[in-house]
Parts: sequence; structure tokens; C-alpha cells
Amino acid sequence: MNNKNNDIRKEVLDFMKTFIKKHEYNYIKKCLNDLNNAYRGCMDINIIEATKTYICGKILSIFSNLSEEDRELLDITKINDPLYIDTYLAELDKYVYGMSNITNAQISKLFKKEKKLKLPNLNSQDSKNVYLGWIDESSRKLFVAYNMNGKLIGMTCKLTNHNSNSTHICALCNRVGSENDVAFVSAICKTDNTGEGAYRSIGFYLCLDSDKCNERIVSIEKLEKILKDVNNIKL
Repeated sequence: MNNKNNDIRKEVLDFMKTFIKKHEYNYIKKCLNDLNNAYRGCMDINIIEATKTYICGKILSIFSNLSEEDRELLDITKINDPLYIDTYLAELDKYVYGMSNITNAQISKLFKKEKKLKLPNLNSQDSKNVYLGWIDESSRKLFVAYNMNGKLIGMTCKLTNHNSNSTHICALCNRVGSENDVAFVSAICKTDNTGEGAYRSIGFYLCLDSDKCNERIVSIEKLEKILKDVNNIKL
């Protein structure tokens, strides 16, 4: 019994210390990639120190109400060797959290209008996702579920076959890729109208691999804007 209580206490403590959202962590990774490039492309220590101060300010600016301990943890000016960056990020990952786990029942309810809905592999939720995304090849649809302000919302995106050799940019993570990586999708949006004209369609490009997309998103602004548009949320 004591071991079980200790495990529960550890889980609670681990949850309490997480304060970095997944997309914020991705932003920090992007900033530290810039720092790594500065280290490897510049020999002037003054420029490197100025770069570290500038990058540290960028990182701190995306947070609010940080404790002194949190600010200390995010202080990247103490990184004096680019070889330490990966170690720092691995340690920082302990303080990162993604969207709350959801169940098959919640997904089925969210997409209740979909016939023969293919449910995702929920084991992937362990990877601290910004959103949950999966493809049903039989219906050629990409599904997205996201927790916005404590409410689970989603969208169904129809995959189209353009067979283009052009490159495209994912609306969520800005990944540039071919049609096999970043594809055009269309989503049906709710409107305030009833009867004819009650729905409209919008199109945009999304990564086909949602797991990799989750590793690249540095801002949720566009994701939430699209989901609000699709679900006719006015907030």
C-alpha cells in the first residue's frame, strides 16, 4: 500500500511541476537551434553573449506569472557550450505537458455524424500532443481533436488528390513539404444560417503526419482560429 501511495504522490508532484505547454517547448527548441547556429557560426564571445540575452528574452516573453524557480529553469544564458543544448532540452522536457488524454467515447461523441468512424491509436497520447490528429484512409479524411479552454472540439478535413509537384506550407506548423507531406484539405464550417447556406467550406494545407506536426508547432493561434471558424465559435 505504501508503494502505491508513493507512486500516486510522485504522479501528483510530476503534474504540479509541469508548466510548459507543448507548443511553448517547441518554440524554445527553435530558439535554441538559433543559439546553436550562433555558437557554430561566430567566434566573437560578445556577440554570442548578446545573442543569448536576446534569445532568453524571447523565451521568457511567451510566459506569464513565472515563479523564480521557473525563470531560473528557463535562463538559457547559462548555456556556455552548444553540446549542452540537447541535455538542457531533455531536462526541460520533464516540465512539459500536452493536451489532456481523451477516450474513444469522447471521440465518438465529438464526431457523432461520421459513419463508421475509424478511431485513432490513443497510445500516441503519451507523447504530449498539442492536438490529436489521425487519418482514415478508407474515407480519405483527416480528423483533428483539440482541447480549447477545457472543451473538446474537432474538425473533419476531406483530403483531396491534387497530384501536384509543388511544395506547400502547413497552416499549423509552417512545415514546407511536397503533396506527400503537406496536403490540401477542406473542412465544412457551421454558420449562423439555417436550411440552405447553413454550411460552407474552407480549404488549407495540413501535415499528413500529425505526430511530426505536433513536434513543430510553436504557436496555437492559427490552429485555434481555424477550429473557431469551422465550429462557428465567436469567442
